[in-house]
Amino acid sequence: PSFATQRAGSRMRAMMQNHTLPTRSWKPIEVDRRNSRARTVSKRPAPVVLVQAVSNVGEDPLARRTAISASAAAVLLAAAFPDSSEATPKRRPTNKIDESLYLDLPGTEPAIKYYDLKGAGGTMGGAKNGQRVAVHFDVKWRGLTIATSRQGAGVTGGVPYGFDVGVEPGNPGGPFIQAFNEGIKGMGVGTVRSMIVPPEYAYGNRQVQEIPPNATLQVDLELLSIKKDNVLGK
Repeated sequence: PSFATQRAGSRMRAMMQNHTLPTRSWKPIEVDRRNSRARTVSKRPAPVVLVQAVSNVGEDPLARRTAISASAAAVLLAAAFPDSSEATPKRRPTNKIDESLYLDLPGTEPAIKYYDLKGAGGTMGGAKNGQRVAVHFDVKWRGLTIATSRQGAGVTGGVPYGFDVGVEPGNPGGPFIQAFNEGIKGMGVGTVRSMIVPPEYAYGNRQVQEIPPNATLQVDLELLSIKKDNVLGK
């Protein structure tokens, strides 16, 4: 090859090593976006994805191969650094229940507020004091799930929690917070209930894990089953 051809090849190899593509020596190829997956154009500088050599490269085979290699390097750089709008997934909106839809649970003061997400349980009937029930529960504070029964590989999507309705918390068979005894009232099997629980029916002035003293909680209950035998003999 001639001295001019060797010089052109050396210049192209140096550009590949430094990852620089002078815009005055290259021009973009139009891409049919109807038949390809288009990326959102980023505002930050980006390498040209597809380029073609212009006449100043010449017809020399070595220069043409070097130009093709430089184009391939540009494609690899573009693939390695996708646009940020494509790399970052969009957050899904959360379905928050309007608090105005919650009703006061009779017999609670201050009132536990409840809203039945599934089923029409109401507050009458359902499990009676002394009956053993199995539920799924989620205890949340400020949107964070602090405790749940929905972890594990059980047939219901977790490990059901059982307690005897009406037994005070801390006693054998009783739930860990009083809200369970109050919130289960009127629920039928399959009912899913969301409750806003004041601290008097939760942990009171105690701090439990991330939950500070005197915290209001959100408690979700799903009634899975009611045992017919009454542990209180009623």
